[in-house]
Amino acid sequence: MKIVVPIMPKSLEEAQNIDASKFEGADIIEWRADVLKKDDIMTVAPAIFETFAGREILFTIRTDKEGGQMQISDEDYVALLKDINAIYHPDYIDFEYFSHKAAFQEMLEFSNLVLSYHNFEETPENLMASFSELTALAPRVVKIAVMPNSEQDVLDLMNYTRGFKTLNPEQEYATMSMGKLGRSSRLAVDVFGSSWSFACLDQASAPGQIALQDLRHIREVLNEN
Repeated sequence: MKIVVPIMPKSLEEAQNIDASKFEGADIIEWRADVLKKDDIMTVAPAIFETFAGREILFTIRTDKEGGQMQISDEDYVALLKDINAIYHPDYIDFEYFSHKAAFQEMLEFSNLVLSYHNFEETPENLMASFSELTALAPRVVKIAVMPNSEQDVLDLMNYTRGFKTLNPEQEYATMSMGKLGRSSRLAVDVFGSSWSFACLDQASAPGQIALQDLRHIREVLNEN
């Protein structure tokens, strides 16, 4: 299990003042750039990539369509992803597949894509179809985050992940049920076939995230012989 911790600086000053030592327990740093104004992202980028030089970085623009804070056209969305990738070469680039499907053909050259789907309202009945479509595209990582409305929703997410991972052992998955009800899915990722779990340092980027130090301790306990 890799632990991913988001950072969400709202200005260049905040980005420059990030204390990287607080993130030593994280395996991947997710830069959630959608809290910035669109035109400020490239201005703030040097501070982020300098601060976390040598670390694995996931670059994300979470749009308002999938629980984020930015309204952006497909054209501008793809342009920003391409600019960041060309200049800074992050280990991972998040792409909201179902929200920007029309622009996906422009991303085919990317070998570092995290194809993501987020639903903050429910665990949809067609979740298996979403798994299937994303898996068929063979990205670096398939990421699915959904909101459970019952314990069965949590179990369904886990079972689908386990099933698809068994059939596609080379494919990486990062899946989670959100909120308090889904918190168990953030703890048992290795059991059901997910590779990542998202934790928080100060500010959670999604409901149900667990504090970094708590998740590190849980991982240590689970890894004990």
